[in-house]
Amino acid sequence: MSVRKGKLEYAFGLYFNVDGQRIIGEDEAEILEALEKYGSIAAAAKKLERSYRFTWNCLIRMTRSLHQPIVVTRRSTKYAKRKGGGATTLTPVARLLLKEFRETERLMRQSLTQRHGSMKTSAKASSKLPGANID
Repeated sequence: MSVRKGKLEYAFGLYFNVDGQRIIGEDEAEILEALEKYGSIAAAAKKLERSYRFTWNCLIRMTRSLHQPIVVTRRSTKYAKRKGGGATTLTPVARLLLKEFRETERLMRQSLTQRHGSMKTSAKASSKLPGANID
């Protein structure tokens, strides 16, 4: 194997599945975090530069796959963080799912960082990847 004129980096995509159905990946995690922060599907979608429809469909898909609600929505200015709308909050299941996803992601990054460090040492010593720039 030869890697020329480039820096070798690790990349991965993490997904949690239930019965073969994707529940949460990076897109879904970002949506849940934005909902938690802004309290509104419309505000979360706008901040993430995604359409309301995409965001809403993502939440519906997650709810159907898990067979339980991901968010609770309320239509009233009483609950709104902004004027003229309702509020959206994450359910305990959604918070737990998000927490587990981010923790697993953190552990994967930590593991890859450690592996990358040992790869640099190994590659410099034995030149296992000829032509690779592994600094």
